[in-house]
Amino acid sequence: MANTQTPANIATATNGELTYSGALWISSVVMLLVMAVDVMPNRAIDFIAPAGLVVVALVVALKVRKTDLIAAVWAPMVAWFAALLTVGQLARPTVGSAKERELVLILHGLADHAWWILGATALAAIVVTIRRLR
Repeated sequence: MANTQTPANIATATNGELTYSGALWISSVVMLLVMAVDVMPNRAIDFIAPAGLVVVALVVALKVRKTDLIAAVWAPMVAWFAALLTVGQLARPTVGSAKERELVLILHGLADHAWWILGATALAAIVVTIRRLR
């Protein structure tokens, strides 16, 4: 019996586009690496990680398959939060209890870079909208 592929089940390897889970995984792994490059030298989140988030959001929005376009809108937020909770631990403050340091890391990491996160998400939403209209 022939193995027929429908547009809904074509995987990333066949056509070079990202699936929903692929978009989330790829963006998260790339953000982990980018944030590691940013945090390692001085134990602070500077400008490399937020700029990398915008680039990752754009690439994912362009490479995700049409049936999974909404993943491109979620990917920047999920990738930033995953990177913040893992590699971002290196930028954690050194004063206070463990819970206080973790809370400060999360709140500071999200609030200080909110414009970058929202900008990357808006850019992905614009690209997704353009791709849907085509």
